[in-house]
Amino acid sequence: MKTHPLKIISLISICILILCQLGFIIQLDHPYRWLIAGVLIIPLLIPIKGLLFDKRYTYKWVGFLTLFYFSIGVSEGFVSSDNRIYSILSVLFSGLLFISSVYYSRFLRAKANKD
Repeated sequence: MKTHPLKIISLISICILILCQLGFIIQLDHPYRWLIAGVLIIPLLIPIKGLLFDKRYTYKWVGFLTLFYFSIGVSEGFVSSDNRIYSILSVLFSGLLFISSVYYSRFLRAKANKD
């Protein structure tokens, strides 16, 4: 069975978003940086199982989760010029994750209504 392109985009986007947050934290020079890393990365790890197994509810609420990372990317882009690449990638991939999760959730709903 062929995997839908929106599902692939969602999975790639969440993985790159995790890597972006990890790269941002590694670059940070703060005594509590691993605590900050946990706060930023653990929420992204929670929905991966639901995304892999096509849980429509997970695709619905992961869109709301991406708004947090979008706002982090925008604020870091304005505040720090050193972390500009991480902020651009965070904004780009959180936007991609939002759009792909919303439309894939609609696809799953249409597929369920069709069956």
